[in-house]
Amino acid sequence: MTRPSGGSARDRVLPADRLAYILVGADGQPYPSTTPGTLGGHRRARIYGRLDCPSALRALAHGNYRRHRVFFADERTAVAAGYRPCARCLPAAYRRWKIAHR
Repeated sequence: MTRPSGGSARDRVLPADRLAYILVGADGQPYPSTTPGTLGGHRRARIYGRLDCPSALRALAHGNYRRHRVFFADERTAVAAGYRPCARCLPAAYRRWKIAHR
């Protein structure tokens, strides 16, 4: 998915009749989208994973995770933005990432 060009996410307004989601693009910048992300992540830890990840859900329940939460359209975009896979919910992708980054 490509990111609309020009200005910040707040400057790029979608029509009022469309629900807007804010996703992170391959360049690491937020952009509005009419479709929700398929993956969630943590901005500070630079980790991405499934939306139902037990570790992320536990952190969200404790309240500390929400302000750093980001969303991605797909795995390719998350990786391009510099995020790594979650070891808990994406163990195979994490193993591949770990081998490639030794």
